[in-house]
Amino acid sequence: MKVAIIGAGPAGLSCALELERHGISPVVFEQRHRPGELFDHCAAVLELFTRPIDPLKDLRKNYFIDLHPIYTIKLLDMKSPAEKVTVRGNLGYFFLRGGDPNSVESQLYSKLQGGVVTNKKVNYTDIYQEYDYVVVASGGFDMSRTEGIWSTVYATKLIGGTVIGEFNPAKLFMWLDTRYSKTAYAYLVPMEKKRAFLGLVVPDSTLEEARERWKKFWEMEHHPYEQVNEVIVEHNAGFVYPHQVGNLLFAGVAGGFQEPFLGFGMLSAIKSGVLAGRAIATGKRYEDLLVQLKEDMKHSLILREMFNSVDNKALDNIMKVLGLPGVKQFIYNTNIDFIRIGTAAVAQVKNALTKIRNR
Repeated sequence: MKVAIIGAGPAGLSCALELERHGISPVVFEQRHRPGELFDHCAAVLELFTRPIDPLKDLRKNYFIDLHPIYTIKLLDMKSPAEKVTVRGNLGYFFLRGGDPNSVESQLYSKLQGGVVTNKKVNYTDIYQEYDYVVVASGGFDMSRTEGIWSTVYATKLIGGTVIGEFNPAKLFMWLDTRYSKTAYAYLVPMEKKRAFLGLVVPDSTLEEARERWKKFWEMEHHPYEQVNEVIVEHNAGFVYPHQVGNLLFAGVAGGFQEPFLGFGMLSAIKSGVLAGRAIATGKRYEDLLVQLKEDMKHSLILREMFNSVDNKALDNIMKVLGLPGVKQFIYNTNIDFIRIGTAAVAQVKNALTKIRNR
C-alpha cells in the first residue's frame, strides 16, 4: 500500500508511526528543512482539560505514543486587570516544541523507522493519484479550504517570542485583559530556568493591530524580561467535515483539530494523526474513529462562545470566585470533569431556549 503524508509535525509524524506499527511504510513530505516548527516554544497541557484521564497514559495506552514532558506544571498564576489567583497542585505538563532534541517533534521523529523528505513543498492535488491514500497534516487550513470542507470558527494571531529572565520551570502564567488581548489571553511558559516563551493571542486582528496590542501588553504589565526574537503566527480554529474525501484524510489543524477556546492543538493533532493511520491500516471508517475528538471540539467551542462576550469586570469577578477558599482547590485538585459537565449544561440550556423561541 502506498501512503503519502503531507507535513512532519505532530499529526503527520504520529500518523507515520501508526502506519509503521501496522507494517506500512509511508512517504512523509515536509516543506521545511526539518520536522516540526522553525521556532522553539513550549506547549502547556492542562489536566483540567483532559480529565478524567492522564494525557500521557492515554497516549501510551490508546495511541501507542510515548512522550516525555520537560516539566510538570505545579503552579498556575492567572491575572485579570484587578485580580490575581495562584493555584498549586499537579496541574499538567510542559512540552517543548520546535527543533530541540527534547521537543515533541524530535521525540516522534526519533521513533520513526523511515525518513522524511524535507525541503519538499507538496500539494495533495499533485500526488493524490500516485498514492492509495494521502494524509493532509500540513499544519494549516489551505488544503482543507481548497477542498471545500473548512469553515473558520475562531481566527487569531499569536505574537510573542523567546524572553530571557528568571523563571520557575514548573509555573504557567496567564493574563486575561480585554484591553490588549480582546477575548483571548497572554501567557508565559518556561523552556528552562533562564528562558521562556511569552505570547499574546489576539483574535480578529491585522498584523499592525497585533503588534500594537503586543506593545500595550508590555507597557501595562511592566515585564522585566529581554525579548530576543519575534514570532507571529496565524492560529485558525475551524470546523471540518467530512474528514475524509476519497483517498484524502485530513488530520491536525488541517482536520480542524485546534480547539477554539485556548488554541490548544498538540494532543488532538497527535490523536487525529494516529487515527488517520489506523483508519488506513485497518479499513475502519475514519469519521467513526474521530467521534471523541469531535466531541471534545464541541465542548471547546461552547467555552469559546461563552468567553466571546466577557468584559474585564466579568473577568475580575471570575477571578474573585476562583480565589475563594476551597474553590480553586476543588476545581483544580480533583478529578471532576468540570469542563465537560459545564459545557454540556450550557448546551442544554441553549437548546431549550432555541426550542422556546421557535414555538
